[in-house]
Amino acid sequence: MKILAVVLILVMVSSLFAACSSNGGGGGGDSDASPAASPQGDAASPSQSPPPSSSPAPGLAAPDDDAGFDNVLTGELGMYDADYDYFANPRYRVHYIILNFSGLHQTFVNAFTAWATLANVEFTGHTEFGNDVDAYMTELPVIAQMHDGVVVDPDQQLYPRIKEILGELGIPWMGGMAMPQDLSQPGFPLIHPYVGFDQDEIGRLFPYHLTQMAQHQWPGVPLSEYGFITVDHSTVNALHMRALGALNGFNDATDPDLTAFVTEDRYFVADTSIGLWSDIEIARDVVSVILTQNPRIERWLVFALVDTQAQGAALALDDFGLADNSWVSAFGGDGARLMWDAGQSSAWRSAGASATTTFGEPIFFALYAFMRGYTTPEEIWPEWVNPADGGVYANRLIPFHWITSDNYRQVWAWGDLYGNSNLFPDYSREGLTRDSFSARVEIPANRTGRR
Repeated sequence: MKILAVVLILVMVSSLFAACSSNGGGGGGDSDASPAASPQGDAASPSQSPPPSSSPAPGLAAPDDDAGFDNVLTGELGMYDADYDYFANPRYRVHYIILNFSGLHQTFVNAFTAWATLANVEFTGHTEFGNDVDAYMTELPVIAQMHDGVVVDPDQQLYPRIKEILGELGIPWMGGMAMPQDLSQPGFPLIHPYVGFDQDEIGRLFPYHLTQMAQHQWPGVPLSEYGFITVDHSTVNALHMRALGALNGFNDATDPDLTAFVTEDRYFVADTSIGLWSDIEIARDVVSVILTQNPRIERWLVFALVDTQAQGAALALDDFGLADNSWVSAFGGDGARLMWDAGQSSAWRSAGASATTTFGEPIFFALYAFMRGYTTPEEIWPEWVNPADGGVYANRLIPFHWITSDNYRQVWAWGDLYGNSNLFPDYSREGLTRDSFSARVEIPANRTGRR
């Protein structure tokens, strides 16, 4: 099959590598409105990717063990400080421990690799466990004790026990895509700082984005001819919140053309929770069911929570001969980048994406600040604490940008420029500056500080 052929091969190769050796998210991140300018094998012998060859409040000096060094952090706590001499410090070892590897996790691996080079950190790569929870929890303390700090990406339900284990060992850590919440407690409070997105806000933005893209692409076609599918994964809270946000976006819209999707029964949910959220074929199957049941609709707008769901949805639309009249968009975008780089095209036409380096920066440098003893999980980023999350730990948002095949290279090239990295050397930086896109999100009103 021509559509997505190269991308699927790349995804399968990545999965095979993950199984033998090694995309929620990991919303509310600010987005740029313009679609053109800028419309997260063996468990007993886990594999690792090859190692690569936070700044406290202004004026915060190095800890006592650095007496004699004129090495003062002056930048923002938990972010890269270009004026700080990281090479005057010990070289810390950091590892990334993943329950079930996907392309989204590779984005973090790339980001941590880039930042580690600047921060004099030995990033020893990643280990993944093929969704084997028992193996993950068994090996977690073993791997952690070989490092000065770790980033973890488990199932959300594992976070309370992970916090206990790493706390007992005294190993600093940060979570990756999944929010570190205690799902057994009312309100699902945060139990550690989180860097990511406002999931509800992400979902709310996609109905507007997709309908605008459809009107731009097919200006003579009324929205009443389209059906809308949200590809959900209802058993993962962070992902499910994005799906609920999309429905909220329709229900709260003031435009009758948007509310009509719900009132006229043209809004559908395809739930991939019968399997893994990262399974392309499951997404293909559940979207195909909706297409089969609604043959009267020949144009579709599809919101996929992650890249693999977008790939599956695009395949389903192609199977039914509907790809040319439909628009799929996902939150993630790295899979779309691979597709466009390979010269492929499909119904997957856009994504909400974060540049690789900006995605990983606060996670990496918060961990660095913990390892240095500059701050604690309970103290970092007080201005980012939301009482709705428990009122103790920060929930820091990062930006994303709308990408299409026309502008995606600019976004990732800018990420390289911003992070002083060279992850995408073939992407031109001509005309770009560090200010071409936003690397920060304005603190929202609901972040009212610690109680």
